This record gives sequence, structure tokens and C-alpha cells, in this order.
Amino acid sequence: MRISQNLAAALAKKQQPVKAIYISSYIPRKCGIAKFTKDLTTAINNLNPHALAEIIALLDHIEYEYPWEVKFRIQQHNAHDYTAAAHYINQSSADIVNLQHEFGLFGGVDGDYLLPLLDSIDKPLITNFHTILPEPDEHKAYIMRRIIERSAAVIAMTESSRKTLIDVYGCPPEKVTVIYHGVPDFTFNQIERHKKRLRITAQPMILSAGLIGPGKGLEHIIDAMPAIVAEHPKAKLYIIGQTHPHILKSEGEAYRQTLEKRAKDRGVARNVRFVNRYIPDDEFVHYYQAADFFITAYPNIQQAASGTLAYAVGAGKVCISTPYLYAREVLADGAGVMVEPNNSKKISEAILNVLANPEESLAIRKRAYHKGRQMTWPNMGLNYLELFRLALQPLRRDHGARFDAPAMAD
Repeated sequence: MRISQNLAAALAKKQQPVKAIYISSYIPRKCGIAKFTKDLTTAINNLNPHALAEIIALLDHIEYEYPWEVKFRIQQHNAHDYTAAAHYINQSSADIVNLQHEFGLFGGVDGDYLLPLLDSIDKPLITNFHTILPEPDEHKAYIMRRIIERSAAVIAMTESSRKTLIDVYGCPPEKVTVIYHGVPDFTFNQIERHKKRLRITAQPMILSAGLIGPGKGLEHIIDAMPAIVAEHPKAKLYIIGQTHPHILKSEGEAYRQTLEKRAKDRGVARNVRFVNRYIPDDEFVHYYQAADFFITAYPNIQQAASGTLAYAVGAGKVCISTPYLYAREVLADGAGVMVEPNNSKKISEAILNVLANPEESLAIRKRAYHKGRQMTWPNMGLNYLELFRLALQPLRRDHGARFDAPAMAD
């Protein structure tokens, strides 16, 4: 059985509260890690209501209207702010610090402004790595090793990423654990109901979601559509999400316009829909539940995590993906279909094959949904909270005992 939110809360009540400060980007910043941190802290707050999360938010060029839990702000390129943040943490009543690490969030060369902050704090540090490069340059490898050295425990989101931390970065095996990317508690097999709610008539509905920018293989998904539409004229591809803010600032909507032109040139403009606006979480979930297929076509097969693919697995979709690291692991054992990178023909063939075999389609969806039950936010919040508690045990820290997160229910 899976752990429900009520059961997880009951288990957590038996433990002492843990007060954590999170260093991360944060909503309303339009950033995958910002949303991840919001979802994570909400899950942990539900389990740990007497010690609510505090956030130290990383700012880019925009001044955001943050919610109450943001207690301190770091301007990304202001080195002084990192020193001041360390002072804030040390003077706070926090028990532990959780770092959500991505190179591009922090100032300096490859984000090395972060290192003096970490060296200055006097509380246990737990680091979650969102990017774990298997072939880093020397400076990125140095930063990763410094963070690992400073951390009481580190988190990878897949087993392959855990292995990379050990083999490439010299992380002690007992220091690293795997906690998967969390997902909402989706219902299963209500596709037509959610299509009706969104006024979508596509048969099938093919979904790609996330901030729009080069490097996601969207061109190849669009190029796959003519072959699909030839056999299924009502098929539609929905590309959900705004252009990435950094791309929007430097290039405007030029990239999106090339995608729109590509769809027109391929004769499928009516079968490709761009939803270019901010979508609230509740509506975002409906798009996932309405979809028949979900596609990630990343050409970079070293991609270590994908929140959008995690959501699609949690929703029990037929996921079509290039074999990047995260996809290979989360779609293993028949929970999805792999296609080679940069190959639109393979994408169209995969979708058409599944459409021709409805029994296999249902089997794939059930396998994905079963995996997703292990990844719901209450499960992941409980894993983080138990890891925090383990890190606060002096004997465990001093003697190097392994930081294994609680086993997830089947």
C-alpha cells in the first residue's frame, strides 16, 4: 500500500518537530526548483506543523512578492548577501539547513559564491542535487566536492545519480541517499472527464509541459505530428508553458515563433496548441490528467531529473521519452516507451504502435501509475523529514552511519 497523507502525518506526530531552513529559488519565481521547494515544504509542513519551513530565496533580476515563509533574500550576484544569509541562519532557531542545489541559481563562477555561505554556517546541512554531471569540468567538480564535504548527507533523485556522486565526485557511499522527485496524488483513468473540463476534444491528446526553450527536443515532437495526424486526424499536441524567463529577457518570443512556424510548415498548425501563460497548479494537474500521452524528447541523455516526467508517471500516462538518465530509471520495467534522441520518426512510430494496441496502452499506464504511488509528496516529505532527523543524531553523524531514507511503500 502507499502512504496516505493522514498516515504519514500520524507517523510524524510520534517524532519531535524539526525546524528547517531551505536555501532555494521559490515561488512566485517561475522556475522548476522554486515549485519543487514549495511542494516539498508544503508536504513537510503537513507532517511537521509545529516547526514550519523558512526559506532563504535566491533572486535573479526580478524583485518578487514572496509569501510569508521567505525570511531572507539573496541577490544572486551580490557576494555580501551570502555572508549575511549565513549570519541569519546561525542566529536563527533552525535545527537544520536544506540546500536545493543547481549551478545556475547562485552567483560567481558556476555558483561558487555559495561556498563561503556553506563554510560559515554552524548547523547540519542536507543537500539535494538537481544537476549531477557525469563529466564535469574541473571547476564544477571542485564545487560539487566542496558541497559534499560540507554536507551531513546528500540526496540524489535516481540510483544512477547516486552512483555518479560516488564514482565521479568521491562522495562516501554512506553519505548519499535516493529520494525521488515528488508528484501530486493523482487519480487514475479519468481522461475524458478532465478533457471535458478543459474543453479539449483531441483524440489522442499528446502533452509536453514545462518552461519553453531550446534543448528540449520540441522540434522533433512537432515533426512527428504529420505522421500521427495522417492516421488520427483529431490528434493534437499541447505544448504547455511559458518561455523561460531568461530566454524571454534575451531573445523575446523568437524561439517559440520558430516552433509555431515549424508546425505551420509541416501542415499541422491546427494540431499543435501552445498554451503560453502561467497555469495555476490545480489547472496544471488537469492538463496532465486529460492527456493520453506525455513526451519528453531531451537530446541530452545525461539529464538527471525531470519534474514534468515525474508528474506524468504519477498521473499514469503513456510516457514517450528519449533515454536520458532519469527517464531510463523511472520508465524501467515497461512503465513507458523509449525512443532514440533527435528522431521524430521514432516518436510517431511509438505513439501509433501504442494507439494500435489499447491493451498494451492500458498496461503501460497501470505500470506507470503504480510507480507514481511511491512518489507522492506525502511519501517524499516523510523521507526528507526522517533524513533530517537522522542527520541530527550525533552518533550517526560522528560514526558515519549510512543515511538511508525510509523504504517507500509498494
